[in-house]
Amino acid sequence: MTADLVQQIKDLALGAGYIACGVTTADPFPEFEREIKDRMARFPEAADLYSWLLRRVDPRAKNPWANSIVACVNWYGKFRIPDGLTGHIGRHYLFDRRAKACPEYEMPRRMTAGLRELGFRTRRGGVPDRWAGARAGVTRFGRNCFAYSERGSWITVETWLVDAELPPDEPVLEPGCPDGCRACVEACPTKALSEPFKMRWDHCIAHLTYGSPEPVPEELWSKMGKWIYGCDVCQEVCPMNKGAWDPVEPAPWIEEVAHLLQIEALAEMDARTYAEVVHPLFWYIPVDNLERWHRNARRAMGA
Repeated sequence: MTADLVQQIKDLALGAGYIACGVTTADPFPEFEREIKDRMARFPEAADLYSWLLRRVDPRAKNPWANSIVACVNWYGKFRIPDGLTGHIGRHYLFDRRAKACPEYEMPRRMTAGLRELGFRTRRGGVPDRWAGARAGVTRFGRNCFAYSERGSWITVETWLVDAELPPDEPVLEPGCPDGCRACVEACPTKALSEPFKMRWDHCIAHLTYGSPEPVPEELWSKMGKWIYGCDVCQEVCPMNKGAWDPVEPAPWIEEVAHLLQIEALAEMDARTYAEVVHPLFWYIPVDNLERWHRNARRAMGA
């Protein structure tokens, strides 16, 4: 009966729009804890960026009722990228499922409702999603620290805690990278990816474009190239991503505003257009911080 229940969960995930679903226990993640503490020790200047993640080490610390984790994989590498947007806005941010205009916005709500209809007490998130995906057997890590599935790294992992003890799937904790490959490390413009599996968060271009205190140090600013929001370099050079982007579906909600997302348009964008059109798609930069977009775009124009 339990195996049937797990299959119902996986069928539910596929019906909600996910491409894969696995189950693992709600036990702590000691490997994740070691990696976070290692980053904090290696990069003390960035320790505050990592320390909050430690609360995710033990899912039961705040959810003592939790017995299992359901991990689902969403693939966004199916969308067609409008002309002129590749190379200055990260693909994940372009097709972020959390933007209300994205047709996949309701996927987690459908999954949550389905789990509750199956009789589970559930809570979404609160765990290290990428590690949960690997432990549930639906993803594995690349040397660039991204999670990979059969669809490459153009994916996100979303998780749910449930109160039932479900038989766990076989974990996949070994990386899938080709032996000796260092393509991502060698390509990282700011050397935030200083060695395989070691990412310095405060030097990552994605963070520098929207989360870093300003002004960004010149030695990093000068290496950010045309990236205005996010960065895809370490994923674009990865051999495991060869052919993984399969643009079989249109992205009309992005196509409609693509002309406003060009570098030149962003460099001079007025506050009303930003607040009404752009910010709802990219809310990581506060709505009152349009000047950050302007500065990033003007740097990109000169790169």
